[in-house]
Amino acid sequence: MLLIKEIKKIVKSISYLIFVAAIVIGLYSQDVFHFNEQLLQEPQPGGRYGFKHEEIPEIIMPAALSDLWAEFSANNYRTYPIGFIKYIKLNESKNRKMAEILSEITGNKVEVILQEGKAAFDNPDNVTFEIGGDTMQQDSNGGFIINSDSKPQDNVGRIMLKVRGDMDYSRFKELMGLADSLLGGGSNYASDSLTRYGSVPLTYEEAKERYNLAINSDQVTGGYARLFSDYAGVMVMPILPVFLAVILCMKDQRSKMEALIYTKKISAGKLVLIRYLALVIAAMAPVVILSYLSNIMVWASYSGIKLDYFAPLKYDFGWLLPSVMISIAIGMALTELTGIPIAVAVQGLWWMFDVNLGIKTVSSGYSLFRLAPRHNAGAGSWFRTQDYLENFQNLVQNRLLFVGISLLLVMFTILIYKEKREGKFSGNVSFKKAVSNIRNCKN
Repeated sequence: MLLIKEIKKIVKSISYLIFVAAIVIGLYSQDVFHFNEQLLQEPQPGGRYGFKHEEIPEIIMPAALSDLWAEFSANNYRTYPIGFIKYIKLNESKNRKMAEILSEITGNKVEVILQEGKAAFDNPDNVTFEIGGDTMQQDSNGGFIINSDSKPQDNVGRIMLKVRGDMDYSRFKELMGLADSLLGGGSNYASDSLTRYGSVPLTYEEAKERYNLAINSDQVTGGYARLFSDYAGVMVMPILPVFLAVILCMKDQRSKMEALIYTKKISAGKLVLIRYLALVIAAMAPVVILSYLSNIMVWASYSGIKLDYFAPLKYDFGWLLPSVMISIAIGMALTELTGIPIAVAVQGLWWMFDVNLGIKTVSSGYSLFRLAPRHNAGAGSWFRTQDYLENFQNLVQNRLLFVGISLLLVMFTILIYKEKREGKFSGNVSFKKAVSNIRNCKN
């Protein structure tokens, strides 16, 4: 059977052994084989149960203000414009605009804001602004007072930094949006990031509800399978399979197998589909095995609780398979189109930007075009099962979209094969010549 032959050819290659080793090393580095150290604990009355984020203006406004003031006084702002962390220092003009934003929020004059901020920036040894701790106290009106401690010889006194009592939350969000724009975007002050400042403790009842969901809906193993899929989906499966596809296609070209393949009686469609299926099976086999090794290590810790023993398999095929499919489809299509391993660069760049653009949504990232959906919240928050259930439809749409794109790319590859067989396509020769010319120019 041709499918079996293709699978054997793949798994017996040195490149496949390296592929499997890379998966094991990548997942081992994320502690997916130590989930037995993250066991669910039933909440007990009187304990601490973690936190949740809610859009509560009374909490968000002073917390966001305190962060903005800390970064303003140091003139050092942390942003993620394209996912990568970037520290921003504002020039004098933009610094004044930021002071105007702080002035409107707090009611302090712009010059006072600038003076205090400059004192903290120019003389860090003489003036220390601390955000939080003993120097940040909530007054009777719900605002925050930040004390500026200085040496006796300084004339800098105390600055009362709190949100104005008449500040409307919608206006506050607009001002924070302006601050984000000044920084070039990607800061914690963007409107879609402000909710992170609304951190409130979970109650016992809420913690108990989360625990019950993890036990009843996830049947425990679902939460661990989801966490494994998060790590595998972001670390290895969207990027490594493209190497297998490219190596297989390039190997045929180097060994002059193309002429033989193109003249076979088997149809182009059948040949491409068999090769694609063989690559997908070979790529998925190790991750399925590893997902069970990861999950099985916690089974003994939950004796007496009903477990879902098929949970790893469900998440492997529902969560990880579409990423593997798109990676291999891109590898085959671009390699057959160009005749060069450009697919590695294309998929690598996509993977890199997807991971870094989603760095602020690690806890819950299910947008439609995410290559690697994220749901990284382990046992410490009882798997956040409710968040997953609320985003399940988004995840389904995302995964189905990638399956659809993968199949379209496979059809495109079939067309290339067919055109090559009929001698109507030699685009790969043109690409190779172009690359060769670029190399010659560099030389």
